[in-house]
Amino acid sequence: MSHMSQRAAQIEADLTVAAVARRIGIAPATLRTWDRRYGLGPSVHMPGSHRRYTASDVARLELMRKLMRNGALPSEAARIALTQEVEPETAQTDSTNSPLHVVTDESFNDNVIALDSPKVVIRSLNRALAALDANGCDQIISQTIESHGVIWTWEKVLTPVLISLGEKWAQTGEGVEQEHLLSESITGQFRNVLGKVTDPENSRPVLIACAPHELHTIPMFAIAAGLAEQNIACLILGARMPAEALASAAKKLGPSAIVIWSQSQGTADVSIWDAVEPMRPAPLLMSVGPGWQPDLPEGVVKPDDLNSTLIALAAASGR
Repeated sequence: MSHMSQRAAQIEADLTVAAVARRIGIAPATLRTWDRRYGLGPSVHMPGSHRRYTASDVARLELMRKLMRNGALPSEAARIALTQEVEPETAQTDSTNSPLHVVTDESFNDNVIALDSPKVVIRSLNRALAALDANGCDQIISQTIESHGVIWTWEKVLTPVLISLGEKWAQTGEGVEQEHLLSESITGQFRNVLGKVTDPENSRPVLIACAPHELHTIPMFAIAAGLAEQNIACLILGARMPAEALASAAKKLGPSAIVIWSQSQGTADVSIWDAVEPMRPAPLLMSVGPGWQPDLPEGVVKPDDLNSTLIALAAASGR
C-alpha cells in the first residue's frame, strides 16, 4: 500500500466514540450499548490505540438511528443495519460542522435526535403492542430498565402507556388485549429484576400486598423492582389480600416494612391495618396508591410518589 493509501485508511479509522457520538447526535453510552448488545461497534484497531470507527461503521449507525426514528425496534434496526449495504460519507475526525450534537437533557430542538427519549420508547412500545408482539414488548421494557432504571421506565414510559390504553378502552371499548399483553410484559420484566437479588442487604423483607378488594398488581412489582435495584428483598403477596392473611404473614416474617397498594377509593379499606399486631422491631407501615385518603390510622405513612416510597422503604430496610 502506498503512503497516501495508508494515510487515507488511518483517517477513515480515526473516529473515536466521542467523535461519532457528536457526529450522529447520540450519547457515547448509547454507542457503547449498541456495540455490546448488537455488535455495531468500531471495526478497526489501530496499533497502540483504542478501536476506532470507520466511515462505514458510522453509516451503519446512522442507518440504525434512522430506522429507530421511524419506529423500528432496536434489535430489528440493528439487524438491518448490519446486513444492509451502506454508502459511507467521507469520515470526519472533527465533527464541529455537524448539525447534530449530543443530547444532555430533554430540551431538544429540531437538530437533536434523542434515541432513548420517552417519546421514542413509547412509540416503539405502542407499535409492538399494536402488533401484539410480546417479545418486542419484553425487549423494549428490558432494555429501557437496563438503560434508565426502574423509576424512569415506570414514570416516563410505562405509566403513560397504561393510562393511554385505559383511556382508549373507556372511550372505544377497544384495546383490552393490548393492555393485558403490556401488563404481562411489565410483570415479567420486573420479576426478572427481582430475580437478580441473590444476597440481599436486608435480613427482614419488605412485605407488599394489595388491599383486600384491589386487583391491580403491577404497581406492587414496580415498587419491588425499584427496591431490587438497591439489593433489597421483598415478598409480594398479590391481589385481594385478606386482612387476616396479611397479619399471619407479617407475624411469621417480621418484615422491615408492610406496604398495601390501593388503586381506587373503593378498594382502600383502612381496617386492614387493625389486623396487623404490634411487633418488635416495629415495621414501617405504608399505604400506597391513589385509593388511600389522607385520614389513615396513626403510624401509617402515605408517600407521594414512587421515588419517595423507595427512599422510605430503603431506610426502613437499613440503608
